[in-house]
Amino acid sequence: MIPVEHIIEIALLVLVAYLLGCSLGYGAHAAVRASANRPRFAASAPTPTPVPVPQTSSANAPTLRSAARRLAGAVEKEDAEPQKPTPTASQQRPPDLPAPRHGVPDDLKQIKGIGPKTESALNDLGIYHYDQIAAWAPAHIEWLEGRIAVKGRIGREHWVEQAVLLATATPAT
Repeated sequence: MIPVEHIIEIALLVLVAYLLGCSLGYGAHAAVRASANRPRFAASAPTPTPVPVPQTSSANAPTLRSAARRLAGAVEKEDAEPQKPTPTASQQRPPDLPAPRHGVPDDLKQIKGIGPKTESALNDLGIYHYDQIAAWAPAHIEWLEGRIAVKGRIGREHWVEQAVLLATATPAT
């Protein structure tokens, strides 16, 4: 028979080995996630310059812009200043509206994958209606994925297809 002292010693050694393995595994997992989330830059590939889109504004419209619109405009100006603007189809700002039509925006949260924060960010960028989303081209989607934190979700969750269905749906009476 094995003495009790040996059983306790073996149990303690197994416990120490388990805790050491857990801490090493957690550290390795954190390191892998940190390196995966780090932005990668290609040194030789030139970055495409977005095509400037004229802002639609009327004389009666207030000059106040949301933080998202100001940021989008500042990023476009920074990108356009170092290089001469060349027309590229890789990224393009989608058409926006200064305000929702008839003062009432569509409930964009009806599109699976759009929550309250994303809806607010889209509204700040002048996107209020399903038909605007339904008209997005791949260049518009690339531009939006760089501005709001939805990298890859627009295509993966089929926002454009859902917006087409919602825009063409007959209203319930």
